[in-house]
Amino acid sequence: MLACDLLVAGVNGDAVVALAAESVRTLPVQDANRCLAAVTAELSLAEPSLATAVELITADTCERILDRSIPAEVGTHRLYVVGHEGSPLDDLLPAVAALAGRLEDDLGGRADDDLRSRLDALARTILSRLARQ
Repeated sequence: MLACDLLVAGVNGDAVVALAAESVRTLPVQDANRCLAAVTAELSLAEPSLATAVELITADTCERILDRSIPAEVGTHRLYVVGHEGSPLDDLLPAVAALAGRLEDDLGGRADDDLRSRLDALARTILSRLARQ
């Protein structure tokens, strides 16, 4: 989506076009990472700080949780990034771990409505905190 947004904004380098042509649904993560690195290099963008990267990944994950574009099971585990060293959200790691523990230990890896509701609440809390920073 980033590459498509860049094309709309008039940024049309080879790496941007190549990434925009890929399918969000079928592009393997490793290939997506390589394509994104090529776009970053092509645009001469500096690598974000660790704290910024954590914030971006966390915000994206929360938005995907709330719009249901990723399953709750995937979103729960992706939120472990809040505990990464240097994260401004590291105090939320126990809440993430509690949800993941309930998901795996109590629910056998399949989210129920209660877990989804709690995950949504945590995602909204995280997005609210990120917006205040």
